[in-house]
Amino acid sequence: MPRYPITASTARTVTIDEREILAFGGCNYLGLSYRPEVQAAVVDAVSRHGLSTTASRETTGNTTVHDQLETELARFLQQEAGILTAEGYTANFAAAQGLSPEIGIAIIDARAHKSIRNAATSVGMQVFEFEHLDASSAAWLAGKYADAGVAIMTDSVFAADGAIAPLRDLLKALPANLPPARAALLVDDCHGFCVLGSGGRGGVAHASLDDPRVLITTTLAKGLGCYGGVVAGRTPLIRRIRETAPVYRSSTPIPPPLAAAARAALAIVRNDPSLVERLRRNIAAMRAVLTANDIALPPENIPIFTFTLEVERMQKVHEGLLNDGILAPLIEYPGGPSPRYFRVVVNASHTLEDIERLGATLSKWLQATAENGAAAESGTR
Repeated sequence: MPRYPITASTARTVTIDEREILAFGGCNYLGLSYRPEVQAAVVDAVSRHGLSTTASRETTGNTTVHDQLETELARFLQQEAGILTAEGYTANFAAAQGLSPEIGIAIIDARAHKSIRNAATSVGMQVFEFEHLDASSAAWLAGKYADAGVAIMTDSVFAADGAIAPLRDLLKALPANLPPARAALLVDDCHGFCVLGSGGRGGVAHASLDDPRVLITTTLAKGLGCYGGVVAGRTPLIRRIRETAPVYRSSTPIPPPLAAAARAALAIVRNDPSLVERLRRNIAAMRAVLTANDIALPPENIPIFTFTLEVERMQKVHEGLLNDGILAPLIEYPGGPSPRYFRVVVNASHTLEDIERLGATLSKWLQATAENGAAAESGTR
């Protein structure tokens, strides 16, 4: 699948070949990347801090913007402390480096993001996969390998299909006889942050977990529409990451202007609960139009809608939608329902009219390709 040659974009549209097209893709769930106050924060911080600190934070590369963002993210996620990383991918590496002195076994959901497995193996953990979304499978493995120290690792929301991990049951799957330092539930909340939970506080808040064994990693590039990553949890573990994790100590932090943008975006989420509610309203509207087209749905309040058709129809439907000015991405990405599938995403900036337009146009092309297929089959008899 070729990359889309996008020359400009808004929260609702992309420009391709000089055409502005209504877009339902990506992960900018709250549309914050385009908010004027977020962009203004970048401009202000550039004038004060330049583009980069050019050094690691534990030498001369720290700023008060980084410190403030860490505190605010931890508080929003209802955790004691947080530490910034370059992006969500490396947040999992920092977390694994903090866990590895006491934990030798990583038990990972079979469809978890590759960064989780890569992080665990990079620190020498022995990796075992549990069956997708199956806490009993995780519990069996955790009990078998408890003596080595165990971390169960999972996405909170799976990017490919919107499935929600059974976090409460996974926490219960940890061996009860292990102290918190030797047992952990690592939750990669990249697609739950700003989507699930009260006010968008994420998958852990959605599951009402308050436990010293829980460690959250997430990106600032999806729900917040900015850039960077964070690890959040209890203070002792976050302190250990700060003091020992090479991926943190030996790297330049996210540019201060992007940290400032994330602070502005987080303030909007914190101060305007209606933003997450608009996302949920749009999710409900999208569920209605896809139901009308007999398309299976993800769990409620998830903005990711994936589906497949017969192989020969998918490209025709995709091209038909694009010709009519709508981008419903047809992608090849691990963890989906098939090697190639539609991944349609709604965000808080879409209007109800946008969603209705998608539904009507999708219905048109689903019907057209079904009729063409039936005609072709009839002609061969």
